[in-house]
Amino acid sequence: MKKISLILLMLLGLGVATQAQGLYGHAQKKEYVSIGIKGGLNFPRMLYYHNDALTKLPQEAWKLTPMGGVFVEIPVGSMLIIAPEAMYVQRGLETTYEHISGMNVHYSMNVSYADLRLPFELRFNIVPAFQPYLVVGAEAGVRLFGQIHLDRTTPAEFDQTIDVGDANMSLIHAGALAGLGIRSRVNFGNFGMVFKLSATYHQGVLDTYSQREKDGDVPAMNVNAYQLTGSRLPRGLEVCLGIAIPLEPREDDACASFSNDRRWFKRSRRSGFGF
Repeated sequence: MKKISLILLMLLGLGVATQAQGLYGHAQKKEYVSIGIKGGLNFPRMLYYHNDALTKLPQEAWKLTPMGGVFVEIPVGSMLIIAPEAMYVQRGLETTYEHISGMNVHYSMNVSYADLRLPFELRFNIVPAFQPYLVVGAEAGVRLFGQIHLDRTTPAEFDQTIDVGDANMSLIHAGALAGLGIRSRVNFGNFGMVFKLSATYHQGVLDTYSQREKDGDVPAMNVNAYQLTGSRLPRGLEVCLGIAIPLEPREDDACASFSNDRRWFKRSRRSGFGF
């Protein structure tokens, strides 16, 4: 009796373990390459070096600029994802302050860039619907267009807007990024989608001042807007939402089609030739 009870318990345990493994395998569905779009907001600022006057200027903490683009998720192993992306992003700053002379000054910079980025995501596979991840990466871009504006009140009233093409603004951008995110894989029948919410800090590593103007090869067109001394590096906090579609193979792939065709051929032979 004890042996029979033990055998029944072993069979029951094996059944439960098999069912749990099946559920786990279904939950940990294989990840495929995904293609998607993303968009969000950037909180841009500028970091000044070797220029005490500009370093001390207050910058608006909640200046918002739009951004968006496309990305590809490439799984590498069970936890690592390479997610290259092409993004449109605006960088710059905005500051309002009172000068020592008593005049009120407002200065803003809005510059648009096209970026290519290479983020690496370390994913923690808790459940498909909740996958936190860490992200680090590099970015490089080119300046597209934008404006720099300065206005101030009396006793030295001034109001000027300058196109960045006429200003001492470097054409090339390069930087690094790091942050946190949450990834969610949701299945709708045989159709799956990936949702991603991330917050990343971006720091430029190339001076945005044009070296040609620093060297005096061309005149600084906007000396009234800011000073040429020191260096100026863009930075920003980006919050983005992304939606992607996994490129999964269809269930009726070539092997399934071949098997169906083979069964149909056998049935045809039996009905048509008497076999």
